[in-house]
This record gives sequence, structure tokens and C-alpha cells, in this order.
Amino acid sequence: MQLKVYRKDNRKREIGRWRRYLMRLGVATVLVVGAVVLYRLSGPAMIAAASLRDFIIENPYFSVREIQVRGGEKISGNEIVTIAGLRQGMNIWKIDPVEIEAKIARHPWVRRVLVHREFPRRITIDVEERTPKAIVAVRKLYYVDSDGVLFKEVEAGDSMNFPMLTGLSAAQLMDPNQAMRKRIREAVHLNDLMVQRSYQPSELHFDAPDRLVVFTNQFPVALRMGWGNWEEKLVRMQRLMTLWKGHEERLASLDMSFSDQVVARLRRAEN
Repeated sequence: MQLKVYRKDNRKREIGRWRRYLMRLGVATVLVVGAVVLYRLSGPAMIAAASLRDFIIENPYFSVREIQVRGGEKISGNEIVTIAGLRQGMNIWKIDPVEIEAKIARHPWVRRVLVHREFPRRITIDVEERTPKAIVAVRKLYYVDSDGVLFKEVEAGDSMNFPMLTGLSAAQLMDPNQAMRKRIREAVHLNDLMVQRSYQPSELHFDAPDRLVVFTNQFPVALRMGWGNWEEKLVRMQRLMTLWKGHEERLASLDMSFSDQVVARLRRAEN
């Protein structure tokens, strides 16, 4: 007879092995039984789930009864609904908001659009339209918004009461590089600042990448703005124009390209 001597820790290790073995056997048994039950019930369960899905999707309770458009001024609500391809009676489950947003976003006046399904029977479309800030000529005339985006051709009957952006080539405007768009945004921002100060720019001329010249409706003076620091430059310009009030016609240009001064150039006296 062979005698086996178990130390205390060895006996615990052996008991642990048996426990792990029994646990694995139990888990395997549960999985096998579950698989068999699922296999036997999968046919009826799937049929029931499909029937329930069809009942919900096709139920008239989820037919669209209201289509609400918010924020549209340049584009009518009816036009937006037509572009979206929506109509009353459509099943709300079958409407894809992302697909509708893509359709509406193609309209030139649309800046942003968000479509909501409000269960059980309402569709809401929130539209943010673009606001023209200037006009640029690239073979044709186009509106430019505050993002620096050329978004719509100016057609007969459209308002022309915006400053012209000149000195830009078609190649520059069509360049996918964002640098020129940023320049246009900054020029539009300068225009807004001048309007706030009761100046009405008629032309913003891109004389060079780092030089912007502005002409206003108030007086025939070329305002050489350089680039950037618009608010500081406008403060200095206003101070000088106050000194020249009533004699603006004697000024040919004001050069504000410098950081701390304004250089005034006078018109030549006619003989």
C-alpha cells in the first residue's frame, strides 16, 4: 500500500481544483440547456417579434399629423416641406431625419437645419438661414455671408444694398484653402463695425493679402486699413475725421496701416 501524505495547503489546492471543475461543468450544462430551449422557441419568438414590429410601424396612430417649420424667412415653410419630401399621413417611424437634413441643407439660403421626430405624430424642422453681408463679383455677382461663404447668385429683384468686395480673383475664391475665407470673414467683420459707427462702406478692396482699402458712402476718402486691429484703427480714424469735419473733400486718403498713428494725404489743389 502506498501512503500519500497531504500537507494542509496541498489539500486546499486539491479541493479548489474540484470546485473549479464542478463550476465549469455547471456553466456548460446551463449553456447547453439554454441553447436547446432557445432553438425550440426561436421560431415562435421571432415570428411574434416581427408581428409586433409590423403592428407598430404600420399603425395609423403613428401617422404624421403636423409638420412644423421654424426659422424660415427667405424660404417658405411649404418650400422646405416640399424639398424634404414630407406629407401628412406618412408613418413617423419611416422618416429619416438625417436624410431630410441633407436634402434641405442643399438649398443656398440654408446655413443649418435640424429635423426632429416628436412622437407620436409631429415633425419639427428648425432652419437657420444665411444672412448676406456683402457681394462679390466672380464672373457673376454672389452674396457672401458672415462665414465668408459665397452662397447664392444675385438675381434680378434681389437686394443690392450691400458693400462690394473687390480685388479678389476667381482662383482665390474657389481655393479650398481656408485662409481666403478667413480674410473675407474679417473684412465682413470690419464692415459690421463701421456700420455700428454709422459709416456705410460701399466697397472693401483687397489691395493685397495684408492690405484692405475701404470706401464709404459718406465721403470720397480711401481708408487704407492695413489688416487687423479694426476697433483701435476705427477709434483713431474717428478722432481725425472729427478734426476734419466739414472739410473731408480735401482728404485723398487716410492710412491706418500703422499701429499708433493715422497718415492723412491731401488732394492736390487744382490750378
